[in-house]
Amino acid sequence: MTFPIIDISTEKWTYEDLIEYVCYDEYIYTNKESVFEKYYKDKLFCDGNGKIYKAIGKAEMTEKWRNWLRFIPNVWKTKIVFKNTHKEMPVEELRTFLLERISDLKQDNFTRQWKVDVQKAKTHSELINDK
Repeated sequence: MTFPIIDISTEKWTYEDLIEYVCYDEYIYTNKESVFEKYYKDKLFCDGNGKIYKAIGKAEMTEKWRNWLRFIPNVWKTKIVFKNTHKEMPVEELRTFLLERISDLKQDNFTRQWKVDVQKAKTHSELINDK
């Protein structure tokens, strides 16, 4: 799996949740079940090589020191468990997906530039890394 990866299951994106659609590593920095359920559980993700993975569970980190220091940001983390679906998403399909999701968002300078950047991207990694 090549990070970052992008959620390809969510049909309609919201501006408030944009940061949640891309994962830059295999961890979420909270133990809240609601976060895992909403943004990860059973969702499909496309990685930087176009391979598709499904989030199937989570594994709590077991180091005791994390429990003692959990009040410090980014100390507490939960590992997302992914399963390879052995499927791939072509670059053009990912581009179309992104353009449709961006079109659903409030149009401003950010989203207009994002569309231009997505249209210029040549690889899965460039499409995902752009924003």
